Amino acid sequence: MSNDQYYVDLEALDKVGQKLNGVLRAMSQTKGKSAHSTYLPTGSLGQGFDEETEIRSKHNVMKAFIEDEILKNLEELIDDLAKKTAKTRGAYEDREYDASNAMIPKVD
Repeated sequence: MSNDQYYVDLEALDKVGQKLNGVLRAMSQTKGKSAHSTYLPTGSLGQGFDEETEIRSKHNVMKAFIEDEILKNLEELIDDLAKKTAKTRGAYEDREYDASNAMIPKVD
């Protein structure tokens, strides 16, 4: 290939999109586990000491932070990357199609 030509591996862009979507699915499972598998009911850490309520309260604050800040922001970032990858792939595919058609002589 000469210096004035370019090549974009559309298959590689497809794989990137598939992997990003796989990460989104895995994050969805993690989000579900965080929401439903980390509950600390009253008395689960013991009874009869003042710190038990404080520990459960701090746990709930940290759980909310993980769900609302970390997982939500990561999910939005990965979703944005997946959409941009798909859009980029489509744009390159369109240019490739245009370039191929430009070389076909028009018949009148």
